[in-house]
Amino acid sequence: MTSISTSKADVIWSYIGTVVSMASGFVLLPLLMRFLTPDELGLWYVFVAVSSLAMLFEFGFNPTFARNIVYVISGARRLTREGCDFDSVEQGVDWHLLNTVIRASRLVYAAIATAVTLVLATLGTMYVGVVSSHIPGPSRWISWGIFLASVFLNLYFLYSITLLRGYGDVAGENRAKTLARLSQLTVSALLMLAGMGLVGASLGYLANGVLLRVFATLQLRKHSDIRAGLASDHVNITTAEVKSVLGTVSHVALRDGFVQLACYASTQAMSIVGSLTLGLAETGTYSVLLQFGTAVYNFAGAYPKSFFPAFQAAHASHDIKRQRSIVSQGVAAYWSLLILGVTGISIVIMPLLPFIKEGFVPNLPLFLTLCLYLGLWNQHSIFCNYIIGMNEIPYVRGYVCAALVGVPLSYALSGPLGLGSWGLVIGQAASQAMYNNWKWPMYLAGRLGTSYRALFRQGIEALKARVEHLGA
Repeated sequence: MTSISTSKADVIWSYIGTVVSMASGFVLLPLLMRFLTPDELGLWYVFVAVSSLAMLFEFGFNPTFARNIVYVISGARRLTREGCDFDSVEQGVDWHLLNTVIRASRLVYAAIATAVTLVLATLGTMYVGVVSSHIPGPSRWISWGIFLASVFLNLYFLYSITLLRGYGDVAGENRAKTLARLSQLTVSALLMLAGMGLVGASLGYLANGVLLRVFATLQLRKHSDIRAGLASDHVNITTAEVKSVLGTVSHVALRDGFVQLACYASTQAMSIVGSLTLGLAETGTYSVLLQFGTAVYNFAGAYPKSFFPAFQAAHASHDIKRQRSIVSQGVAAYWSLLILGVTGISIVIMPLLPFIKEGFVPNLPLFLTLCLYLGLWNQHSIFCNYIIGMNEIPYVRGYVCAALVGVPLSYALSGPLGLGSWGLVIGQAASQAMYNNWKWPMYLAGRLGTSYRALFRQGIEALKARVEHLGA
Protein backbone atom coordinates (compact mmCIF):
# COMPACT_ATOMS: atom_id res chain seq x y z
CA MET A 1 0.00 0.00 0.00
CA THR A 2 1.31 3.47 -0.94
CA SER A 3 2.04 5.57 2.12
CA ILE A 4 0.72 9.14 2.45
CA SER A 5 2.76 11.06 5.00
CA THR A 6 2.74 14.61 6.31
CA SER A 7 5.82 16.56 5.28
CA LYS A 8 7.31 19.66 6.86
CA ALA A 9 6.00 21.63 3.88
CA ASP A 10 2.47 20.41 4.68
CA VAL A 11 2.71 21.62 8.27
CA ILE A 12 4.38 24.90 7.30
CA TRP A 13 1.79 25.68 4.64
CA SER A 14 -1.01 24.75 7.03
CA TYR A 15 0.24 27.48 9.32
CA ILE A 16 0.92 29.93 6.52
CA GLY A 17 -2.66 29.40 5.35
CA THR A 18 -4.06 29.80 8.85
CA VAL A 19 -1.94 32.86 9.68
CA VAL A 20 -2.79 34.54 6.37
CA SER A 21 -6.47 33.81 6.92
CA MET A 22 -6.27 35.31 10.40
CA ALA A 23 -4.15 38.26 9.32
CA SER A 24 -6.34 39.06 6.33
CA GLY A 25 -9.39 38.93 8.57
CA PHE A 26 -7.73 41.29 11.02
CA VAL A 27 -6.70 43.65 8.20
CA LEU A 28 -10.15 43.52 6.64
CA LEU A 29 -11.93 44.06 9.97
CA PRO A 30 -10.77 47.68 10.47
CA LEU A 31 -11.90 48.46 6.92
CA LEU A 32 -15.29 46.89 7.54
CA MET A 33 -15.64 48.78 10.81
CA ARG A 34 -14.48 52.03 9.21
CA PHE A 35 -16.47 52.02 5.96
CA LEU A 36 -19.67 50.19 6.96
CA THR A 37 -22.39 51.47 9.25
CA PRO A 38 -23.17 49.35 12.34
CA ASP A 39 -26.20 47.88 10.57
CA GLU A 40 -24.21 47.15 7.40
CA LEU A 41 -21.50 45.48 9.49
CA GLY A 42 -24.13 43.28 11.10
CA LEU A 43 -25.60 42.49 7.66
CA TRP A 44 -22.12 41.58 6.38
CA TYR A 45 -21.75 39.00 9.13
CA VAL A 46 -25.22 37.69 8.35
CA PHE A 47 -24.07 37.25 4.73
CA VAL A 48 -20.97 35.39 5.95
CA ALA A 49 -23.07 33.18 8.22
CA VAL A 50 -25.53 32.40 5.42
CA SER A 51 -22.72 31.60 2.97
CA SER A 52 -21.12 29.33 5.57
CA LEU A 53 -24.46 27.57 5.97
CA ALA A 54 -24.69 27.17 2.20
CA MET A 55 -21.25 25.57 2.05
CA LEU A 56 -22.44 22.97 4.55
CA PHE A 57 -24.93 21.69 2.03
CA GLU A 58 -22.11 19.88 0.29
CA PHE A 59 -23.24 17.64 3.15
CA GLY A 60 -20.12 15.75 4.05
CA PHE A 61 -19.16 14.77 0.51
CA ASN A 62 -15.94 16.81 0.60
CA PRO A 63 -14.15 14.86 3.36
CA THR A 64 -15.79 11.60 2.30
CA PHE A 65 -14.63 11.86 -1.32
CA ALA A 66 -11.17 12.92 -0.08
CA ARG A 67 -10.92 9.86 2.18
CA ASN A 68 -11.96 7.51 -0.61
CA ILE A 69 -9.40 9.09 -2.96
CA VAL A 70 -6.76 8.42 -0.28
CA TYR A 71 -7.81 4.76 -0.20
CA VAL A 72 -7.70 4.38 -3.99
CA ILE A 73 -4.27 6.01 -4.23
CA SER A 74 -3.16 3.73 -1.39
CA GLY A 75 -3.99 0.68 -3.51
CA ALA A 76 -7.66 -0.14 -2.85
CA ARG A 77 -9.40 -1.90 -5.73
CA ARG A 78 -12.83 -1.80 -4.14
CA LEU A 79 -14.62 0.71 -1.93
CA THR A 80 -17.28 -0.19 0.59
CA ARG A 81 -19.79 1.79 2.63
CA GLU A 82 -17.31 1.54 5.49
CA GLY A 83 -14.51 2.91 3.27
CA CYS A 84 -11.56 0.79 2.23
CA ASP A 85 -11.90 -2.93 1.52
CA PHE A 86 -8.55 -4.03 2.92
CA ASP A 87 -8.75 -7.41 1.19
CA SER A 88 -8.77 -5.62 -2.18
CA VAL A 89 -5.57 -3.62 -1.58
CA GLU A 90 -2.79 -4.20 -4.10
CA GLN A 91 0.34 -2.44 -5.25
CA GLY A 92 -0.27 0.46 -7.62
CA VAL A 93 -3.38 2.51 -8.33
CA ASP A 94 -6.62 1.52 -10.02
CA TRP A 95 -6.80 4.56 -12.32
CA HIS A 96 -10.23 3.73 -13.63
CA LEU A 97 -11.66 3.61 -10.13
CA LEU A 98 -9.99 6.93 -9.34
CA ASN A 99 -11.44 8.49 -12.50
CA THR A 100 -14.86 7.20 -11.50
CA VAL A 101 -14.62 8.73 -8.02
CA ILE A 102 -13.55 12.07 -9.50
CA ARG A 103 -16.41 12.02 -12.04
CA ALA A 104 -18.90 11.25 -9.27
CA SER A 105 -17.57 14.14 -7.15
CA ARG A 106 -18.02 16.64 -9.98
CA LEU A 107 -21.60 15.55 -10.58
CA VAL A 108 -22.43 15.80 -6.89
CA TYR A 109 -21.02 19.30 -6.52
CA ALA A 110 -22.81 20.53 -9.66
CA ALA A 111 -26.14 19.27 -8.33
CA ILE A 112 -25.58 20.68 -4.84
CA ALA A 113 -24.47 24.10 -6.15
CA THR A 114 -27.58 24.42 -8.28
CA ALA A 115 -30.00 23.32 -5.55
CA VAL A 116 -28.49 25.51 -2.81
CA THR A 117 -28.39 28.60 -5.02
CA LEU A 118 -32.08 28.19 -5.86
CA VAL A 119 -32.98 27.89 -2.17
CA LEU A 120 -30.96 30.98 -1.22
CA ALA A 121 -32.38 32.95 -4.14
CA THR A 122 -35.88 32.39 -2.72
CA LEU A 123 -35.93 31.79 1.03
CA GLY A 124 -32.59 33.53 1.62
CA THR A 125 -33.74 36.62 -0.21
CA MET A 126 -36.86 36.78 1.95
CA TYR A 127 -34.75 36.54 5.12
CA VAL A 128 -32.32 39.25 4.02
CA GLY A 129 -35.27 41.47 3.17
CA VAL A 130 -36.67 41.11 6.70
CA VAL A 131 -33.48 41.75 8.70
CA SER A 132 -32.23 44.60 6.48
CA SER A 133 -35.48 46.41 5.68
CA HIS A 134 -34.31 49.58 7.45
CA ILE A 135 -31.07 49.87 5.42
CA PRO A 136 -31.66 52.41 2.62
CA GLY A 137 -30.50 52.13 -0.97
CA PRO A 138 -29.88 49.22 -3.33
CA SER A 139 -26.46 48.22 -1.98
CA ARG A 140 -27.84 45.42 0.20
CA TRP A 141 -29.50 43.75 -2.79
CA ILE A 142 -26.52 44.18 -5.10
CA SER A 143 -24.30 42.69 -2.39
CA TRP A 144 -26.69 39.80 -1.86
CA GLY A 145 -26.75 39.04 -5.59
CA ILE A 146 -22.95 38.92 -5.64
CA PHE A 147 -23.02 36.56 -2.67
CA LEU A 148 -25.40 34.22 -4.49
CA ALA A 149 -22.97 34.01 -7.42
CA SER A 150 -20.10 33.40 -4.99
CA VAL A 151 -21.93 30.57 -3.25
CA PHE A 152 -22.66 28.80 -6.54
CA LEU A 153 -19.05 28.99 -7.73
CA ASN A 154 -17.61 27.98 -4.35
CA LEU A 155 -19.76 24.86 -4.21
CA TYR A 156 -19.39 23.91 -7.87
CA PHE A 157 -15.57 24.07 -7.84
CA LEU A 158 -15.18 22.43 -4.44
CA TYR A 159 -14.05 19.20 -6.08
CA SER A 160 -10.63 20.77 -6.89
CA ILE A 161 -9.87 21.21 -3.18
CA THR A 162 -11.23 17.72 -2.53
CA LEU A 163 -8.73 16.28 -5.02
CA LEU A 164 -5.78 18.05 -3.40
CA ARG A 165 -6.85 16.77 0.00
CA GLY A 166 -7.32 13.26 -1.37
CA TYR A 167 -3.86 13.33 -2.93
CA GLY A 168 -2.49 14.12 0.52
CA ASP A 169 -1.26 17.50 -0.77
CA VAL A 170 -1.93 19.56 2.34
CA ALA A 171 0.69 22.09 1.24
CA GLY A 172 -0.91 22.55 -2.18
CA GLU A 173 -4.38 22.93 -0.70
CA ASN A 174 -3.18 25.63 1.67
CA ARG A 175 -1.16 27.41 -1.03
CA ALA A 176 -4.33 27.73 -3.09
CA LYS A 177 -6.38 28.91 -0.11
CA THR A 178 -3.68 31.40 0.93
CA LEU A 179 -3.37 33.01 -2.50
CA ALA A 180 -7.16 33.21 -2.86
CA ARG A 181 -7.50 34.76 0.57
CA LEU A 182 -4.85 37.38 -0.19
CA SER A 183 -6.70 38.16 -3.41
CA GLN A 184 -9.94 38.67 -1.49
CA LEU A 185 -8.22 41.02 0.93
CA THR A 186 -6.68 43.05 -1.88
CA VAL A 187 -9.88 43.39 -3.90
CA SER A 188 -12.05 44.14 -0.84
CA ALA A 189 -9.62 46.73 0.53
CA LEU A 190 -9.23 48.56 -2.77
CA LEU A 191 -12.96 48.66 -3.48
CA MET A 192 -13.94 49.76 0.04
CA LEU A 193 -11.28 52.45 -0.01
CA ALA A 194 -12.80 53.54 -3.32
CA GLY A 195 -16.13 54.01 -1.54
CA MET A 196 -17.98 50.87 -2.66
CA GLY A 197 -18.72 49.79 0.92
CA LEU A 198 -20.74 46.59 1.29
CA VAL A 199 -20.68 45.95 -2.48
CA GLY A 200 -16.88 46.14 -2.49
CA ALA A 201 -16.60 43.64 0.36
CA SER A 202 -18.93 41.28 -1.50
CA LEU A 203 -16.93 41.53 -4.72
CA GLY A 204 -13.83 40.61 -2.73
CA TYR A 205 -15.61 37.50 -1.49
CA LEU A 206 -16.49 36.62 -5.09
CA ALA A 207 -12.84 37.03 -6.10
CA ASN A 208 -11.83 34.58 -3.38
CA GLY A 209 -14.12 31.88 -4.75
CA VAL A 210 -13.11 32.33 -8.39
CA LEU A 211 -9.37 32.48 -7.76
CA LEU A 212 -9.41 29.59 -5.30
CA ARG A 213 -10.47 27.38 -8.20
CA VAL A 214 -7.71 28.81 -10.42
CA PHE A 215 -4.96 28.35 -7.84
CA ALA A 216 -6.17 24.85 -6.90
CA THR A 217 -6.04 23.81 -10.56
CA LEU A 218 -2.46 25.05 -10.80
CA GLN A 219 -1.53 22.96 -7.74
CA LEU A 220 -3.22 19.87 -9.22
CA ARG A 221 -1.13 20.17 -12.37
CA LYS A 222 1.99 19.60 -10.27
CA HIS A 223 0.89 16.00 -9.66
CA SER A 224 2.12 14.88 -13.05
CA ASP A 225 2.31 11.21 -12.02
CA ILE A 226 -1.36 11.13 -11.05
CA ARG A 227 -2.36 13.10 -14.13
CA ALA A 228 -0.49 10.64 -16.33
CA GLY A 229 -2.09 7.70 -14.55
CA LEU A 230 -5.58 9.14 -14.98
CA ALA A 231 -4.91 9.83 -18.65
CA SER A 232 -3.76 6.21 -19.14
CA ASP A 233 -7.29 4.98 -18.37
CA HIS A 234 -9.16 4.76 -21.67
CA VAL A 235 -12.15 2.78 -20.38
CA ASN A 236 -15.47 4.65 -20.52
CA ILE A 237 -17.04 5.37 -17.15
CA THR A 238 -20.53 3.91 -17.02
CA THR A 239 -23.57 5.30 -15.25
CA ALA A 240 -23.71 2.14 -13.15
CA GLU A 241 -20.13 2.73 -11.92
CA VAL A 242 -20.91 6.31 -10.95
CA LYS A 243 -24.07 5.20 -9.12
CA SER A 244 -22.07 2.54 -7.28
CA VAL A 245 -19.53 5.11 -6.07
CA LEU A 246 -22.30 7.54 -5.05
CA GLY A 247 -24.06 4.79 -3.14
CA THR A 248 -20.82 3.95 -1.37
CA VAL A 249 -19.78 7.45 -0.35
CA SER A 250 -23.26 8.71 0.50
CA HIS A 251 -23.56 6.26 3.42
CA VAL A 252 -20.98 8.19 5.45
CA ALA A 253 -21.32 11.54 3.66
CA LEU A 254 -24.95 12.07 4.60
CA ARG A 255 -24.22 11.33 8.24
CA ASP A 256 -21.20 13.60 8.14
CA GLY A 257 -23.42 16.24 6.57
CA PHE A 258 -25.76 16.22 9.55
CA VAL A 259 -22.70 16.62 11.77
CA GLN A 260 -21.50 19.64 9.76
CA LEU A 261 -24.93 21.24 10.00
CA ALA A 262 -24.87 20.67 13.75
CA CYS A 263 -21.39 22.23 13.91
CA TYR A 264 -22.66 25.25 12.05
CA ALA A 265 -25.60 25.56 14.45
CA SER A 266 -23.12 25.52 17.33
CA THR A 267 -20.93 28.36 15.96
CA GLN A 268 -21.71 30.55 12.94
CA ALA A 269 -25.49 30.22 13.21
CA MET A 270 -25.35 32.35 16.34
CA SER A 271 -24.92 35.40 14.11
CA ILE A 272 -28.27 34.57 12.51
CA VAL A 273 -29.89 33.95 15.91
CA GLY A 274 -28.40 37.22 17.15
CA SER A 275 -29.82 39.14 14.20
CA LEU A 276 -33.28 38.03 15.34
CA THR A 277 -32.85 38.62 19.11
CA LEU A 278 -30.21 41.37 19.42
CA GLY A 279 -30.52 43.43 16.24
CA LEU A 280 -27.89 43.93 13.54
CA ALA A 281 -25.69 46.39 15.47
CA GLU A 282 -25.18 44.21 18.56
CA THR A 283 -24.92 41.14 16.34
CA GLY A 284 -22.05 42.85 14.53
CA THR A 285 -20.23 43.40 17.84
CA TYR A 286 -20.71 39.76 18.88
CA SER A 287 -19.67 38.56 15.43
CA VAL A 288 -16.40 40.48 15.68
CA LEU A 289 -15.57 38.57 18.89
CA LEU A 290 -16.66 35.33 17.23
CA GLN A 291 -14.36 36.10 14.30
CA PHE A 292 -11.39 36.48 16.64
CA GLY A 293 -12.33 33.33 18.55
CA THR A 294 -12.71 31.38 15.32
CA ALA A 295 -9.33 32.64 14.11
CA VAL A 296 -7.70 31.44 17.33
CA TYR A 297 -9.06 27.91 17.19
CA ASN A 298 -8.28 27.66 13.48
CA PHE A 299 -4.71 28.72 14.25
CA ALA A 300 -4.44 26.17 17.03
CA GLY A 301 -6.12 23.44 14.97
CA ALA A 302 -3.91 23.82 11.89
CA TYR A 303 -1.25 21.48 13.28
CA PRO A 304 -3.46 18.45 14.07
CA LYS A 305 -5.51 18.98 10.90
CA SER A 306 -2.41 18.82 8.71
CA PHE A 307 -1.96 15.20 9.88
CA PHE A 308 -5.47 13.95 8.98
CA PRO A 309 -4.35 12.28 5.70
CA ALA A 310 -1.38 10.66 7.48
CA PHE A 311 -3.70 9.37 10.22
CA GLN A 312 -6.02 7.86 7.60
CA ALA A 313 -3.07 6.17 5.89
CA ALA A 314 -1.85 4.84 9.27
CA HIS A 315 -5.30 3.43 9.92
CA ALA A 316 -5.35 1.79 6.49
CA SER A 317 -2.04 0.07 7.32
CA HIS A 318 -3.18 -0.86 10.88
CA ASP A 319 -0.34 1.18 12.46
CA ILE A 320 -1.81 1.88 15.92
CA LYS A 321 1.46 3.27 17.30
CA ARG A 322 1.62 5.84 14.53
CA GLN A 323 -2.01 6.82 15.12
CA ARG A 324 -1.35 7.36 18.83
CA SER A 325 1.68 9.50 18.03
CA ILE A 326 -0.28 11.70 15.60
CA VAL A 327 -3.19 12.23 18.01
CA SER A 328 -1.05 12.85 21.09
CA GLN A 329 1.17 15.47 19.47
CA GLY A 330 -1.86 17.04 17.86
CA VAL A 331 -3.82 17.56 21.07
CA ALA A 332 -0.79 18.88 23.01
CA ALA A 333 0.08 21.34 20.24
CA TYR A 334 -3.56 22.39 19.94
CA TRP A 335 -3.95 23.52 23.53
CA SER A 336 -0.52 25.16 23.64
CA LEU A 337 -1.27 27.21 20.54
CA LEU A 338 -4.82 28.00 21.64
CA ILE A 339 -3.62 29.52 24.92
CA LEU A 340 -0.94 31.47 23.05
CA GLY A 341 -3.45 32.83 20.54
CA VAL A 342 -6.07 33.85 23.13
CA THR A 343 -3.42 35.60 25.22
CA GLY A 344 -2.05 37.50 22.24
CA ILE A 345 -5.44 38.76 21.04
CA SER A 346 -6.55 39.70 24.56
CA ILE A 347 -3.40 41.72 25.27
CA VAL A 348 -2.56 43.19 21.86
CA ILE A 349 -5.69 43.31 19.67
CA MET A 350 -8.63 43.96 21.96
CA PRO A 351 -7.36 47.30 23.38
CA LEU A 352 -6.97 48.63 19.82
CA LEU A 353 -10.54 48.06 18.64
CA PRO A 354 -12.07 51.21 20.23
CA PHE A 355 -9.54 53.32 18.31
CA ILE A 356 -10.59 51.69 15.02
CA LYS A 357 -14.33 52.10 15.54
CA GLU A 358 -15.56 54.90 17.78
CA GLY A 359 -18.03 53.60 20.33
CA PHE A 360 -16.99 49.97 19.92
CA VAL A 361 -16.57 48.42 23.39
CA PRO A 362 -14.99 44.93 23.34
CA ASN A 363 -16.17 42.67 26.16
CA LEU A 364 -13.04 40.80 27.30
CA PRO A 365 -14.78 38.43 29.78
CA LEU A 366 -17.28 37.48 27.07
CA PHE A 367 -14.42 36.92 24.60
CA LEU A 368 -12.52 34.67 27.03
CA THR A 369 -15.65 32.65 27.78
CA LEU A 370 -16.38 32.35 24.06
CA CYS A 371 -12.82 31.13 23.41
CA LEU A 372 -13.11 28.50 26.16
CA TYR A 373 -16.33 27.22 24.60
CA LEU A 374 -14.88 27.25 21.08
CA GLY A 375 -11.65 25.61 22.29
CA LEU A 376 -13.47 22.68 23.85
CA TRP A 377 -15.86 22.42 20.90
CA ASN A 378 -13.04 22.39 18.35
CA GLN A 379 -11.08 19.81 20.36
CA HIS A 380 -13.86 17.24 20.23
CA SER A 381 -14.39 18.15 16.55
CA ILE A 382 -10.73 17.33 15.85
CA PHE A 383 -11.10 14.01 17.65
CA CYS A 384 -14.20 13.26 15.60
CA ASN A 385 -12.22 13.94 12.43
CA TYR A 386 -9.74 11.29 13.55
CA ILE A 387 -12.64 8.93 14.27
CA ILE A 388 -14.20 9.40 10.84
CA GLY A 389 -10.74 8.84 9.38
CA MET A 390 -11.22 5.30 10.71
CA ASN A 391 -14.52 5.19 8.77
CA GLU A 392 -16.61 5.33 11.91
CA ILE A 393 -19.18 8.03 12.56
CA PRO A 394 -20.76 7.22 15.94
CA TYR A 395 -21.20 10.84 16.98
CA VAL A 396 -24.03 11.95 14.69
CA ARG A 397 -26.73 11.70 17.34
CA GLY A 398 -24.63 13.56 19.91
CA TYR A 399 -23.96 16.46 17.54
CA VAL A 400 -27.55 16.74 16.35
CA CYS A 401 -28.97 16.59 19.89
CA ALA A 402 -26.53 19.27 21.07
CA ALA A 403 -27.61 21.54 18.19
CA LEU A 404 -31.30 20.92 18.86
CA VAL A 405 -30.76 21.91 22.50
CA GLY A 406 -28.21 24.68 21.94
CA VAL A 407 -29.95 26.82 19.32
CA PRO A 408 -33.32 27.25 21.09
CA LEU A 409 -31.57 27.61 24.46
CA SER A 410 -29.32 30.35 23.06
CA TYR A 411 -32.33 32.05 21.51
CA ALA A 412 -34.23 31.97 24.79
CA LEU A 413 -31.29 33.17 26.89
CA SER A 414 -30.25 35.96 24.51
CA GLY A 415 -33.78 37.16 23.72
CA PRO A 416 -36.71 36.50 26.07
CA LEU A 417 -34.52 36.04 29.16
CA GLY A 418 -32.49 39.16 28.41
CA LEU A 419 -28.89 37.87 28.66
CA GLY A 420 -27.92 39.31 25.29
CA SER A 421 -24.67 38.08 23.77
CA TRP A 422 -23.88 36.12 26.93
CA GLY A 423 -26.97 34.05 26.29
CA LEU A 424 -25.66 32.99 22.87
CA VAL A 425 -22.45 31.66 24.42
CA ILE A 426 -23.93 30.09 27.55
CA GLY A 427 -26.66 28.27 25.64
CA GLN A 428 -24.20 26.64 23.23
CA ALA A 429 -21.57 25.88 25.87
CA ALA A 430 -24.10 24.14 28.11
CA SER A 431 -25.41 21.95 25.29
CA GLN A 432 -21.90 20.75 24.33
CA ALA A 433 -20.63 20.23 27.89
CA MET A 434 -23.40 17.73 28.59
CA TYR A 435 -21.89 15.12 26.28
CA ASN A 436 -19.77 15.93 23.22
CA ASN A 437 -16.95 17.83 24.94
CA TRP A 438 -15.80 14.79 26.89
CA LYS A 439 -17.32 11.80 25.08
CA TRP A 440 -15.39 11.79 21.80
CA PRO A 441 -11.87 12.41 23.12
CA MET A 442 -12.46 9.49 25.49
CA TYR A 443 -13.96 7.37 22.70
CA LEU A 444 -10.97 7.78 20.37
CA ALA A 445 -8.51 7.17 23.20
CA GLY A 446 -10.31 3.92 23.95
CA ARG A 447 -10.19 2.87 20.29
CA LEU A 448 -6.43 3.44 20.35
CA GLY A 449 -6.02 1.42 23.54
CA THR A 450 -5.08 4.34 25.78
CA SER A 451 -6.63 7.27 27.67
CA TYR A 452 -6.99 10.98 26.97
CA ARG A 453 -4.66 11.79 29.86
CA ALA A 454 -2.01 9.41 28.53
CA LEU A 455 -2.31 10.86 25.03
CA PHE A 456 -1.95 14.40 26.35
CA ARG A 457 1.05 13.45 28.50
CA GLN A 458 2.71 11.67 25.56
CA GLY A 459 2.12 14.72 23.36
CA ILE A 460 3.58 17.16 25.90
CA GLU A 461 6.69 14.98 26.28
CA ALA A 462 7.10 14.85 22.50
CA LEU A 463 6.76 18.64 22.21
CA LYS A 464 9.29 19.16 25.02
CA ALA A 465 11.72 16.87 23.27
CA ARG A 466 11.34 18.87 20.06
CA VAL A 467 11.88 22.18 21.87
CA GLU A 468 14.98 20.82 23.62
CA HIS A 469 16.31 19.52 20.31
CA LEU A 470 15.84 22.92 18.67
CA GLY A 471 17.56 24.62 21.59
CA ALA A 472 20.51 22.27 21.58
